[in-house]
Amino acid sequence: MQTEQTQNELIISETPGCVWIMGLFFALIGGIFVYGALGGFTDYDRHAPWTIALTLFMGSAAVAVGVWVIYSAPITKVVIDRIENTVFIQRWGLFGKHKSFYHFDEIEQFMLLEEKDNEGDPVWALGMLLTNEETVKISSVASHDERFKSNFVFEINEFMHKQMPPAQMILELEDE
Repeated sequence: MQTEQTQNELIISETPGCVWIMGLFFALIGGIFVYGALGGFTDYDRHAPWTIALTLFMGSAAVAVGVWVIYSAPITKVVIDRIENTVFIQRWGLFGKHKSFYHFDEIEQFMLLEEKDNEGDPVWALGMLLTNEETVKISSVASHDERFKSNFVFEINEFMHKQMPPAQMILELEDE
């Protein structure tokens, strides 16, 4: 994630390029196996039918995992405009573009969302708490570094003149 700030706008961008590369790797290698199982092997006629079926299944699974990895990590751009008092969230993904607008009055604050990774350790993502108690997840790529994501939360809430984080967070940031 990176930020760009002008006098009246704060732009936060998240481009999960490494995640997309990993997804493309899975899809490409899986595609080679699918191609081979559908007759692309030079010695296709000498393979047992169960090996062809297994190769087709494993290749299809790899392609599906690659597509899912890319789909679950869209490019995200958040534009916070103090003149218009709006937050514009735009996501570009594998299957198109999705846009959302929120007025400052609809937003309670930006916050950290705590999730668990596959090993049970906490990971942190950028989120937004609306006044109707609904939580909107903004960051598609969570981080194990709580301080990294909390810096974005602090910067956004300060920019929007919303509820400030607790004094403990401010003191931790000053220690850096």
